[in-house]
Amino acid sequence: MWNFAWRNLLTRPLRTALALVGLSIPILGVLGLYSFSGGLRNLVGDTLSQITGVVVLDEDALSPVFSDMPTSIIGQLRAIPGIRAVAPEVWKLAPRVEGRGSLPNAKAIFGAIGGDKKSAQSLFDKPVIQGQDIAAHIPLKGHIFPKHMISGRFLNLTDRGQNHIVISRKTSRDFPDPATGKPKAVGDTLSIGGKPFEVVGMYDTGSMLLDVVILMDIDVARGLLGLSKDVVSSCYVEGDDAAGNDALSAKIKADVGGVDARGMSEIQNNFSGLMGQLETILLMMVAIALLVGVVGIINTMLMSTTERFAEFGVLRTNGWSRGNVLGLVTRESAYLGLLAGAIGCVLAVVAVGVANQFLTGGLRLAITPRLIALGLGLSVAMGMLGGLLPAWRASRMVPMDAIRLGAR
Repeated sequence: MWNFAWRNLLTRPLRTALALVGLSIPILGVLGLYSFSGGLRNLVGDTLSQITGVVVLDEDALSPVFSDMPTSIIGQLRAIPGIRAVAPEVWKLAPRVEGRGSLPNAKAIFGAIGGDKKSAQSLFDKPVIQGQDIAAHIPLKGHIFPKHMISGRFLNLTDRGQNHIVISRKTSRDFPDPATGKPKAVGDTLSIGGKPFEVVGMYDTGSMLLDVVILMDIDVARGLLGLSKDVVSSCYVEGDDAAGNDALSAKIKADVGGVDARGMSEIQNNFSGLMGQLETILLMMVAIALLVGVVGIINTMLMSTTERFAEFGVLRTNGWSRGNVLGLVTRESAYLGLLAGAIGCVLAVVAVGVANQFLTGGLRLAITPRLIALGLGLSVAMGMLGGLLPAWRASRMVPMDAIRLGAR
């Protein structure tokens, strides 16, 4: 019967092809959604796994960039037992770098919508200033940027009060020398907020989340950003035992009022929860496309069964039961679902391969065997669901009535 069902589909190639297109595109959307979500999860996980401390910031702030706390917090944190190092930091979006603003302009937005790669990247690659209390950062064990230096040196005590910066390889490429067009190198000058800064070192973490950071002395950053010396954005805290960061976070919240203390595991869990909510919203949108695909299969199978009333009547008079007719039509719709799923999976693999050629900053998409199984299973289920009504209708007809209707 499976062979019979397959031959029936081949006798109507155009209608079959249209049904396949209608279901394979939403399957492609589902796999693309989960592939992108998985890539983001892996990127954040790989980035946070390199950070071993606790970030303390204002309790109402989404991130250190939007946080402002009094410097009195520093003394309160250092007084808590079990804390070995407290490193104050200032975080803000960078003012104009080499004459370019930090916020996306209309040209970048419309360029990204139009598919321009550079414009799309510029929407998400805005430089961020991190001002460090250099003396407090030197004792840190989990300080991520010094571990990824590729040229020059990291900030040291001689850089206090000086317009010296450490930038990423990405920043050096994004703001090349205007005279030569070559990426910035150690010893070159980078204009930030109209002020010249000497590049003393360069790092490369490989993460788009970190490679936008420009590091400098905290007092220099305050002057550049117009911040008071009594303000910090966050404090990076290391305890005596990195394994006890969750307990340390809870103790900080209890002992210091008005702050939030986030270990990397908590940040990752929060991000996973946010991604889960985003996936739910996007899946609801993709579900509309899936519904359209199912309607397409219902239409295809209804037309197919209507044209074959006489055939079903003859089969019934030759001993086929209602269950046999039901099984035949259901198998045809299952074939449609399986083929649509296979096409959607192939398109997803190709699309991910092409996308990865353009993605930078550590974000990599992947179609895993689990996603392939999800796509095939979902498409077969949707195909069979779409075939249930036509199959039931065909199986319920009286043989002679079916022959008369088919002969008209």
